Amino acid sequence: MGVYVVLLRAIGPATHKVMSMADWRGASEDAGFLKPETYVATGNMIVEAGGTLHEVTARMDAVVKRCGLGAGNKVFVRKPATLRRLVKSNPFPDAATERPGQVGIYFMARARPYFGWVKDYDGSEPIHIEGNHLIVDHGDTEGQSQRLPGIIEKRSGPATARNWNTLQNLAQRATERERKSRE
Repeated sequence: MGVYVVLLRAIGPATHKVMSMADWRGASEDAGFLKPETYVATGNMIVEAGGTLHEVTARMDAVVKRCGLGAGNKVFVRKPATLRRLVKSNPFPDAATERPGQVGIYFMARARPYFGWVKDYDGSEPIHIEGNHLIVDHGDTEGQSQRLPGIIEKRSGPATARNWNTLQNLAQRATERERKSRE
């Protein structure tokens, strides 16, 4: 058994009408995932499960589809150690401290996404590559660039993003869950 962090893509008010977080937890438990715990209502879950990362992703993807969500609601699964590494990397420490809601972490579906386009990106947002993730400082604007998320998906494949606060909280919760599961 291992602890996994599950992130759903394209979750919001419209999808909550189809699948609430309570529905997702119940369906996950019915599918054999242990102690499913959601964090905020934006498609974040911590579970315990047996199997490889690929197997857990496939099983959770089936759960989400059974709950009525479509192919656009892709499942991204990471181990807590991956989230800890992302937090530790902290390529934009001032932004992470001063405006953590404007620092986005893009979780990619592909194991080896193409990031060659980043060096030629002409936008104002600094982008850092960390493994198969992108970390973006969206600046001190009210909202993130409308252009960049589309470019990321067009050039690097399907992705889902979380802000720095969510990343830190998920890493902390998943790490605590790992510790408890070993006791």
